[in-house]
Amino acid sequence: MNDFATCPQRQIDRSPMSRGQWLAVALAVFLNGLDGYDAASISFAAPGMMAEWKLAPDALGWVLSMELIGMGFGSLMFGNLADRFGRRLTILVCLVIMSVGMGGAIVASDVLQLSIVRLLTGLGIGGMMSSLAAIVSEHSNARHRSLVLSMMVVGYPMGLVVGGIVARNLLLVTHWSSVFVFGAILTVIALPLAWFAIPESVAWLTRARPARAVERINAVLRRFGHAPVSRLGEMEQSEVRGKAVLAILRPPLARPTILLTLAYLSHVSCLYFVLKWIPSIVVTLGFSPSNGADVLVWTMCGAVASGPLFAVVANAISVRGATLITLAGSAISVTMFTRAGADLTSLIMLGVVVGIFITAASIGFYSLLATAYPVELRATGTGFGIGVGRFGASIGPILGGVLFAEQYALPDVGLIMSAGSVLSFVFIIALAGDSSPKN
Repeated sequence: MNDFATCPQRQIDRSPMSRGQWLAVALAVFLNGLDGYDAASISFAAPGMMAEWKLAPDALGWVLSMELIGMGFGSLMFGNLADRFGRRLTILVCLVIMSVGMGGAIVASDVLQLSIVRLLTGLGIGGMMSSLAAIVSEHSNARHRSLVLSMMVVGYPMGLVVGGIVARNLLLVTHWSSVFVFGAILTVIALPLAWFAIPESVAWLTRARPARAVERINAVLRRFGHAPVSRLGEMEQSEVRGKAVLAILRPPLARPTILLTLAYLSHVSCLYFVLKWIPSIVVTLGFSPSNGADVLVWTMCGAVASGPLFAVVANAISVRGATLITLAGSAISVTMFTRAGADLTSLIMLGVVVGIFITAASIGFYSLLATAYPVELRATGTGFGIGVGRFGASIGPILGGVLFAEQYALPDVGLIMSAGSVLSFVFIIALAGDSSPKN
């Protein structure tokens, strides 16, 4: 009880989840779903844009990658800012940036303008993803932490599925730019929801000790149905002072930081090749743009199912072991998808399998990153891994476009791109031990 009186985060860790905590988690899932739709909106628009602007495959690859480059910078920059100024403020700022970017995409009239606003959109998406991972982890109790992190990650493909169904119907009757209109409306709606439903992290308030820290902590505790604290205990001696980015690159955190970052970078190059190119690949096989959207939506349906499946496997063995299994499945399924040929049923079925494996591996990385760092470095460490990884993600669509422009056959392109998941598998093997929770 004395621990609870002076250590509010310990109270959250050991107490049952309240309605307020589940509400904050649910909104975080929605926000990550919004990230998923905003990031994939360019994929839905790509076939129509490619035809209207007469884009070559390699040029389209660069356009598809612009928000991924922005996501890399956003994760690196805003992850550090979230540790300095708070998770909640960072999320709100990122939502404003995303709103401006999606609105700009509606009025963009050429490739350069669209590339600039997609870069801006990616900046907001990347910053919000790293901040969401930190705040969801800290709003959860210890028992459900891995579960809510899995829920948050699965929100990304859930948003893409729901948004993809809407986008498919929009593409049947309207211009391709309508997918950006829909995304802009959702992003603007999300801003007041986040303002009212997501409080600041108690863990961050305890570490940062801003003005009126105890008062603000008690407001969050009461909102979550927990007892207030009378004072805060002494700061732990392990608290990292100085520059956070340097801290995660020094022992003992340097090894997991480097290996997890390289592993994530390699895998998402394969993931975003799939996410960005599936609609265009389906169209080049002789199907309509709406069929391309259908295949991508079914792929993301598999991604939604990956959350509970990954949780079961991770609980039975470990997060690291489950991540290795899904990385192997990712490489195999992507190779098989690109060998399916012009058979829409086979493309849909294999797309579901690809979605399960390729997204489950991403869930593993979020869990490994979120549990690899202490509270004071969690957003920085997660932001660094995701941020550098996003630069790898931008390689996927660009390299795919170059290979298609050089007239590589689709099965050969798939084999080359699946190597990203294979390389990621090797890096995780090198990550000795698994310090993350089994649950």
